[in-house]
Amino acid sequence: MKLIRISTIYCMSCIFMNEVLKKIEKKYSVLYKIQDLDYDNNQEEISKYNIGTVLPVYILLDENSKEIDRLIGEKSKSELEQFLIKNGAIK
Repeated sequence: MKLIRISTIYCMSCIFMNEVLKKIEKKYSVLYKIQDLDYDNNQEEISKYNIGTVLPVYILLDENSKEIDRLIGEKSKSELEQFLIKNGAIK
């Protein structure tokens, strides 16, 4: 499983969510590899995922690189945690 994280260095919601994800990763066994894509510098790669302008975007992909689910925008720790649990990304 892969978690694609799309963000920018100047996005306050992205910075907040990165810190939240770090806390979750310390608490659980992580069952994914993470790939970071910068919204400004990786436009060609990002265009494959059909995202809008709201950041951050977290996209879970299965072992065949097929999208399982996505989470868009700033969310609470609980919401991000539930997204990852629901999709089998952490245990």
